[in-house]
Amino acid sequence: MQRYSLLLLASLLAGPVAAQHEHGGTTPAAATAHPWTRMPLLLPAGGRGERAAAQVKAVGIAAEALSVHAPGGPPDARQRNFPLTAEGAKIASAAPSVGNYHWLVAREASPELVKVASSVWYFGNPGPSPRALLGEPKHELEIVPDPLPREHGSYRESEKWRFVVRLHGQPLAKQPLTLETEFGTRTTFFTDSAGVATVLFPRDFRPPPADAEGGRGGHGRPSAKFVLSTETDQGGQRFLTAFNLTYGPDPERGRSLAWGAAFCLAGMVAATPLLRRRPGQPGKESRDA
Repeated sequence: MQRYSLLLLASLLAGPVAAQHEHGGTTPAAATAHPWTRMPLLLPAGGRGERAAAQVKAVGIAAEALSVHAPGGPPDARQRNFPLTAEGAKIASAAPSVGNYHWLVAREASPELVKVASSVWYFGNPGPSPRALLGEPKHELEIVPDPLPREHGSYRESEKWRFVVRLHGQPLAKQPLTLETEFGTRTTFFTDSAGVATVLFPRDFRPPPADAEGGRGGHGRPSAKFVLSTETDQGGQRFLTAFNLTYGPDPERGRSLAWGAAFCLAGMVAATPLLRRRPGQPGKESRDA
């Protein structure tokens, strides 16, 4: 019994670690239909891509081009448009040899509706901070991270992050901002007087399947998709915008499970001598009486 308990303890402790290594850098398979959201998305196509180039596809939006905005470089070379087809667009830095976060935009416009899908892509070359880039208006209705995660970092469960909602460069107060995750969570937050909404990422992460599509998590970390969206009307025209990226599990999640299992099984091991005592066998107190 004691040997069995120790084997079970080792198995449970190894479980969370093995799951993270087995599924590292993947996302749940939902790239084609995306039944979890009706919002437009910009997603990686065909893996992480090269150091200075990547393949990105647009879902739920009819746009002819994908605009890439660089965080630095010559002022007249910080934006480039790449043709967008059903297979996606092969993008590169808008400014040659400039890395760090770049802003991606796909825009569909009609007299009745302007729809925008936005995201960011990290190019590996050295580059300036994206702070100035985020402060510049790039389309009509915007959802802007304030700030973005650091290099090799990510959004995570149970964390709070700020996002700014702007219309024509001006903050929108009391504007609803809806968060959706591919695990089914849907939550609405509201901006304050400065147009800032503090978004709490839900604790809803589940391990992705073994055959899942590659995501942007990288570095052996599991990741899942989320999208933030908002819409408003102005002058008889409707504006809808979405910002999507990925988030990861709370690093304390597996650790807490492992320690809980350890304490539980330690109690079982300690109780093993009592379980092995034969029925009717007198205890030490009875023999001494």
